[in-house]
Amino acid sequence: MRIIVRAAAASAAALVTLSGCGGSTGPTAFGPGERSVTVDKGDTFTLEVPANPALGQNWYLASPRPDKGVVTYQGRREEEDGGDEDLIGSGDGAQFFDFEAHASGRTTVKLLFCPHGLCGSAAEVSASPVPTATTTAAPTRSDDEVAYYVYTVTVR
Repeated sequence: MRIIVRAAAASAAALVTLSGCGGSTGPTAFGPGERSVTVDKGDTFTLEVPANPALGQNWYLASPRPDKGVVTYQGRREEEDGGDEDLIGSGDGAQFFDFEAHASGRTTVKLLFCPHGLCGSAAEVSASPVPTATTTAAPTRSDDEVAYYVYTVTVR
């Protein structure tokens, strides 16, 4: 497992190096601290958020959904890195929300952060008031409140 993680890290480093040279290497990723996203029409991009699903920490695409005329949601995926294989939740991980930019315009993407298994879907908490995260930092393992992270996406 560690060999695979190292190989993946080396591949990711190579992609970063190539992207600095102007090569097209795949979707551009934006984290929770980058909530104002600008992409070009035709680009694919990813919202990458820290998560540890083994500990009940998950993210969900919430309503209202982004304007389909501007961007389309391509799906969600997750990765878990490192940690002790004998200890559940000891590694770090991330969840990825993939989008494709279709037309010039502006839309919002609303992600719901659910720590400690406090919710199982975005629909589950829609009836309750949930605060919007005001910090630009990513949530930490100690965060124990459900919160929305709102991204403004501008397509040129």
